[in-house]
Amino acid sequence: MMRFSVDNSEDITIEIKQSVCIGYSGRNKEMVQHHIDELANEGIPAPPEIPMVYPVSNLLVTQEDQIQLLGEKTSGEVEFVLVITPNGNYVTVGSDHTDRSLETISIPYAKQVCPKPVGKAAWPLEELLPHWDELKLKCEIFTQNQWETYQDGSISSVLPVTDILKFASERNRIDQEGTILFCGTVPINGGIFKYADAYRMTLTDPVLNREIQLEYKVVPVEKSDSLLPKEAVK
Repeated sequence: MMRFSVDNSEDITIEIKQSVCIGYSGRNKEMVQHHIDELANEGIPAPPEIPMVYPVSNLLVTQEDQIQLLGEKTSGEVEFVLVITPNGNYVTVGSDHTDRSLETISIPYAKQVCPKPVGKAAWPLEELLPHWDELKLKCEIFTQNQWETYQDGSISSVLPVTDILKFASERNRIDQEGTILFCGTVPINGGIFKYADAYRMTLTDPVLNREIQLEYKVVPVEKSDSLLPKEAVK
């Protein structure tokens, strides 16, 4: 069960029935293809379709302020997240944290091994639709003892939310009883993945003068011989 504060006046709760990441959801097809080409240079294969649906375990979605990970090449990226409930749809901010080294082998597996942090506040979707393209997404990373901007852009670079809802519905990826839908991100500054100790994600609504922020730390899982099969321990 997850709980979100709505406009600081009420709480909604959701029992997650389905969790999904929508990948390659950029509005500009040429930029999406450019991104795919960049990933190919990192050894990451192209998706079979665009956009692409990546189901993830419901257990991965978290509101904790730290996540534990194994490996040094994982990174988050800021996304707007739809919270689908029986009583309406809401929007929050989240991080599609992914194992980048594993992406070269399998993107679905890479997404499946990392927790997916989401914010603790949400806004009703209907309040945002009249000025949807004005919303902003920003990701800051904490590395070398300082914060730096990693992503900063307009939500208008992502497919319209109505298109994403239609796409996910056509592929039977929305359960109205409770769905968490990661919908897409904005470009990374410089186009190069960075691996940080902490992440700060912000969804800003400049029209209604408000923001939702998510901040979490990355804690390495301690490596030890006890994690290895006996035959592998020398």
